[in-house]
Amino acid sequence: MTPYVDLSYFLLLLCPLLALVVLGLLGLLRRPVVLGASLAIVVFQYGDPTGEARSLSQLSFLAAYVAGSIAVVLAYAAIRRRGAHGRAFTAAIVLVLAPLVATKVYPLARGLLHLSTAHVAPDFAPDPPGAPSTTLGFFDPVGFLGISYMTLRVIDLLVVLHDGVVMETPRAADVASYLLFVPTISAGPIDRFRHFTQALDALPRPRRDYLRDIEAGIHRVMQGLLYKFIIANLLFRNALVPLAARAGFLATMGYMYAFSLYLFFDFAGYSAFAIGVGRFFGIGVPENFNAPFASRNFREVWNRWHISLSWWLRDHVYMRFMLHAARRKWFGGSRERAHHTALLLTMGLMGCWHGLELPYLVYGLYQGAMLVAYDVAGRWSERRGLALDAAWVRPASVFLTVNLFCFGLLIFSGRLFQAAAR
Repeated sequence: MTPYVDLSYFLLLLCPLLALVVLGLLGLLRRPVVLGASLAIVVFQYGDPTGEARSLSQLSFLAAYVAGSIAVVLAYAAIRRRGAHGRAFTAAIVLVLAPLVATKVYPLARGLLHLSTAHVAPDFAPDPPGAPSTTLGFFDPVGFLGISYMTLRVIDLLVVLHDGVVMETPRAADVASYLLFVPTISAGPIDRFRHFTQALDALPRPRRDYLRDIEAGIHRVMQGLLYKFIIANLLFRNALVPLAARAGFLATMGYMYAFSLYLFFDFAGYSAFAIGVGRFFGIGVPENFNAPFASRNFREVWNRWHISLSWWLRDHVYMRFMLHAARRKWFGGSRERAHHTALLLTMGLMGCWHGLELPYLVYGLYQGAMLVAYDVAGRWSERRGLALDAAWVRPASVFLTVNLFCFGLLIFSGRLFQAAAR
């Protein structure tokens, strides 16, 4: 059963959430309850009780990946305590990344094989980032729904162990709770291990605080219903579907704006559900959106759009690349060249994370190029004493940024590649 995509999933959640409310009000909402409730829901979410083969296959992959990840984390933590652990860290990252790479390579290889035998042009139709479908490997015989997000959580845990942010060996139960936390397991937002365990340490919540959690949780679930089931559904039925059947420049422009709005309300609604349900567990889930269409530049966009992903990439890809570039004097010590290369690398990897099909790769490189262009324009204007932050410039900056960002989402949608293939 796919989370949050239809109302039947909320019927599945109803009993566990009511049980959590009772336990929370009684002061019994503790670590084992969080893990136990997540496990119970995950079994029904991934393992169809009727024994449907695809669901059981996903549940098997999920169980194997979680058990393997816990083993890798605990083994690396043990090696780290003994000193030299550089190669062990690299090996651990490769091990936890390998299943994700397989889920991305397999559909591409299958598509190329089909193309070579059918002699027809490929038909790209990517799903929205974070949508619970092919973007996450849902229909592939390898992987499971949410492997893209779970892999980033495992890597975050390995990184904080490597950097000494977390000094003690984590408990296996805490790692399992972190990976299987059911509100965010399939499509984020991406929490950090240290933040998550701090929330676990704060359990049980005082009765007054937990009542506030329930109130906030209900509010966010209602917001998710409005965004995903009403606004996004109306946009899909009344704009995306009709425009998808039309060709021409005006139809493509209309599709660009409709797809961008649909993507926001669909994914922001999904994130609101995850945040709201998380509050019933007594866990604060990170925000994922903050008025992205009010951004004045692309750097601001990525501080407002899919925030948990962009900040993960900033901390674990961009900053580490910049640190290595400075230490090893790459690019002749030029910080500007290192910065631009890091932006292209980071956003290129973001595109690969969504998938290895051409629309995803071009989308990631486009976002990196826009960030580089903003940096170049900012440096140019600063040298000439131009005030790009002036109040009278802001409306034009927002207008330009929003249109360029929506064009990037049009690239992601695959429509341009479908037209080229035809």
